[in-house]
Amino acid sequence: MRVIELLENLSDIYGIADFNKNKDELIESYGEDICRYPYAIAIGHKMIEEIIEKIPLTYNDDKLAQEYLDEYFNSHQRVSEIAGKIANLIQEEGYHAVILDVSGKSEELNLKQSFSNKASANLAGIGWLGKNNLLTTEEFGPRLTWATILTDMPLSDYAGEPMESLCDECTICVKACPGKAIIDDSNPKISYNPEKCGEFLFKRRDEGHPVACGMCLYICPFGNSKVEQLTR
Repeated sequence: MRVIELLENLSDIYGIADFNKNKDELIESYGEDICRYPYAIAIGHKMIEEIIEKIPLTYNDDKLAQEYLDEYFNSHQRVSEIAGKIANLIQEEGYHAVILDVSGKSEELNLKQSFSNKASANLAGIGWLGKNNLLTTEEFGPRLTWATILTDMPLSDYAGEPMESLCDECTICVKACPGKAIIDDSNPKISYNPEKCGEFLFKRRDEGHPVACGMCLYICPFGNSKVEQLTR
């Protein structure tokens, strides 16, 4: 299939979610429009490794902090461009394709709330929500940005199943979080506190620093060979 071939060529990781399998839950959270099309293509794109590896230095170097912040937004732009190419091919094949932007919205859909691109990746079976509430994959960890395409192209043969968390007893991100925004709990809705995370970032901003952190993204042993070796 041409679409699958293009996904393999352009994305670092991808998966297909069959929304019919979780239809009631999705509609309850986002409204009827989220299931207007039965399949979601989750596209993962790696952030630049050299920039991620400098995250521990960003707390004392505003230039590096700004570099990471810029890469965060630039990577979203890159994955959006990939999604656009995939969507164009789907439409050329005679099917519908709706891209959910970085904020999880589309002018074509009337949603109760912004859709989580992390949710499509999890339902597609390519990752799980870690204790830091970031979509984490075995190969790349949480060092990815995501885009979602909703479509009626028949993709059932490629659809995955939701992935269970592999965080287990690991508490590295809990201990490393400078804002104390993560606790040791298997449920990311409980383990991650967005208010505390925001408080830390805004404090940094008020002190005149770029609004950037990313320590939980950097320190995760998945996708980080140095930390993985230490944990072993």
